[in-house]
Amino acid sequence: MTGIRRHRRLLDSQLFWLSFFLFVGTAAGTIFCNHMSMEMKNTLEQWFAGIFAPAELSSVDYYSLFAGVLKKRFVWILVGILICQTSLSGIICYASAVCVSFQASVIVCALTMHSGVSGILLFFGLVFPQGIFYALAAYLLWIVVREPVRGNEQSRILSMILLTALGIAAETLINPEVSAGVFRFFS
Repeated sequence: MTGIRRHRRLLDSQLFWLSFFLFVGTAAGTIFCNHMSMEMKNTLEQWFAGIFAPAELSSVDYYSLFAGVLKKRFVWILVGILICQTSLSGIICYASAVCVSFQASVIVCALTMHSGVSGILLFFGLVFPQGIFYALAAYLLWIVVREPVRGNEQSRILSMILLTALGIAAETLINPEVSAGVFRFFS
């Protein structure tokens, strides 16, 4: 059976534990942002005020952006594939869920401190559309880790690589225009 299995007991459910660790990371990131010193909050606000100028986002060099994103993202997908081969893969995946949700909540909180409630929409402008492809690749990685099926790993790994490539293309070719439009709309 592929995908996250359904269990009779809640504590046996993989979906429950994944959701739990995503919640823990989100709560930790939110608490972290709310208990920062004023100096750190001011530094974050200045950083977000200067980095997201719509003119800078729409006048990017696509080739260098693509090369930089390609290097970073494929390193992570290859690390993910290697993690699948270890005996600690479940623990590492749960720790990764905490880390990713912590980072996302810190970014959402910082954008909200800078722009108010529209900071949430600014966050979605930053992660759309590549976030869809990366989330699907992460889900496939989760399936490979939690439910290994002998003989089907190659198609799953190729699917993860394809989804990552689509995410990279979306991040470098579509996202700068989407982000610039969202930031122009809210500025």
